[in-house]
Amino acid sequence: MPPSSFLPGERPPAEVLAIADLHVTVHSGAATALRGVSLGVQAGEIVGLVGESGSGKTLTCRAALGVLPPGVDVVQGTITFAGEDVTGLPPRRWERLHGSHIGAVFQDPASYLNPNLTIGSQVTEVLRVKRGLSRKRAHAKAIELLTAVGLHQAARVFHQIPAELSGGMLQRVMIAIAISCDPELLIADEATTALDVTIQAEIIELIKDLRDQRGLAVLFLSHDLAVIRELCDRVVVFYAGEVVEAGPVAEIIERPRHPYTQALLRVASVGDFQRRELQVIPGQPPQVGAQIAGCKFAGRCPSAIDACRAGDIALTRLGPAHEARCVRVNDPGLTAASAAAEPELARR
Repeated sequence: MPPSSFLPGERPPAEVLAIADLHVTVHSGAATALRGVSLGVQAGEIVGLVGESGSGKTLTCRAALGVLPPGVDVVQGTITFAGEDVTGLPPRRWERLHGSHIGAVFQDPASYLNPNLTIGSQVTEVLRVKRGLSRKRAHAKAIELLTAVGLHQAARVFHQIPAELSGGMLQRVMIAIAISCDPELLIADEATTALDVTIQAEIIELIKDLRDQRGLAVLFLSHDLAVIRELCDRVVVFYAGEVVEAGPVAEIIERPRHPYTQALLRVASVGDFQRRELQVIPGQPPQVGAQIAGCKFAGRCPSAIDACRAGDIALTRLGPAHEARCVRVNDPGLTAASAAAEPELARR
């Protein structure tokens, strides 16, 4: 059965999204921005993608949504949604999936809402176009959705325009639109980044509740491991277009095995990496598509050795669901060496 033929409410196989060996080029093939990315999201699971700007997490998200910009192309690998290969779907087929089966929420909700139309008209339009509801039924469903995402006085919000709502309220509206057709997958790209800490926590709890109530699969992108820890079941760490570590959130927070993950944890001040002074990751990430022999993080890593630059480094399996891309991943001194060196590098 093709993905576009799923009926509303019909549930997909357990693995909702599967990305395998994904390679993406930019500038019409002039440079490779993603190399060998593989990940999956199960029904009822929240998987976090974390990494600095330019690490590849947003490009992976756009590939999974079928919205890569001109000149950016999937040249190898597959993207499977609900058991069907959607890698090469034409735009019209993707349009049928968007909203009905895949919902999306982004960082700046105001830029995705029409400032001249009421909230209600924008929510009901999706319901009428995607679900074929009557005007009356769409109105009632919109109020129900606005209430479900925690907006008080939903009937009043229905008649307001975006400028009358706060950033947190607008993000709840976007989540209401994203789940309005009961999708199997929600992709949230930096959905809490622009919000203050209190509102951020509320949105995190809302996404958890939606997962629990609807069995929703969630792919959540963030640069902040502290947020990932609070929300996600598993985490995939990106650096320079590659997956450098992946596994259960609790295990990676407690026992990170890649120096880049360790550095992110110190910056975020989570787990056992408590912040004693302001810390940063020294240096800058490489430019997108840069040709670097060996580990892409070696130039910024205090634990790098000659072997790190000798050639391509494969992901090493560390347990049933934990893997890391590092030649020193089984070196018992790696964590200690990295912990000792990083503060000194950060002060330079």
